[in-house]
Amino acid sequence: MVKRLMPRLFATAVAILPLCGAAATPTVKLLLQDPSADAAAPGMVIKSDTATVKAGRVTFEAVNQSKSLVHEVLVIPAPAEGKALPYDAKGDTVAEKSVHSLGEIGDLKTGAHGKLTLKLKPGKYLLFCNAPGHYKAGMVTALTVEK
Repeated sequence: MVKRLMPRLFATAVAILPLCGAAATPTVKLLLQDPSADAAAPGMVIKSDTATVKAGRVTFEAVNQSKSLVHEVLVIPAPAEGKALPYDAKGDTVAEKSVHSLGEIGDLKTGAHGKLTLKLKPGKYLLFCNAPGHYKAGMVTALTVEK
């Protein structure tokens, strides 16, 4: 009888084991778009499937839907309210050396996918593309991380 029960007990343990551990890492899905991807697009945009996540490990999955441009995603703590990001006018980019980048999904060619997992504390963050001119063109979105 014990021999017959062992496979069932093992299968039950395997089935409930994930429920006993830590919660799954939340995933923020990002679509990187520009007018080449969708003529109706209002310009350069990062579309996120959520604006809020819980603190801890967070995975970002980005898809470059552009048909002609390379995009990237940088994650930084948002500057204090009313304060602008330092900008390099000559390079037409955010001055990366002057911001605290937590990580990035770098240079995604057209149609490419990228992934990044970070441990985030509660607060406000910006996700943006720093290819020349893209941030100024509106390719930025906010993310709030809650306790």
